[in-house]
Amino acid sequence: MHIKYHWSTKIKLFRLIIITLITFVVVACASNGGIINSKSESVSKLNASMLGDLPLPKEARISNENSLVLGEGESWVGRLEIHAPTSTSDTIAFFIDQYPQAGWTLLSASKSKNSILVFTNTKKLATVEITDGPALGMASKITVTVSPINTNPAPQKKK
Repeated sequence: MHIKYHWSTKIKLFRLIIITLITFVVVACASNGGIINSKSESVSKLNASMLGDLPLPKEARISNENSLVLGEGESWVGRLEIHAPTSTSDTIAFFIDQYPQAGWTLLSASKSKNSILVFTNTKKLATVEITDGPALGMASKITVTVSPINTNPAPQKKK
């Protein structure tokens, strides 16, 4: 009888440990939206010094894990993954309103489940993709890809 009681206690303890671990993981994921983590920074910290001429929503967070920035200021190129608390419609309106004020020209706009805006300025091309954010996190997921404009003509094929 003593051995049976001993195993029963171990099983109860094991269950308690497993439930505690599962609870810890669920709470850790849910507390930050399941996607934005300590490896993200607010846009306001980076915007002025690093991103230069690229306006971004103020309350948005940049995901450092999923972003790549080469250079800084007005000469940077790369890809930013951003999560914003605003709806996709409000986020699209922000880009359409703010980018022309910063010297960007809207070349193309496609609004759907995955909305895409294409902007250009004198030196760069910016493609902005806006989708719904994660269910428990921010309302919009924004991917901004910035590349230099190639001013060299393509080589002609010889006939």
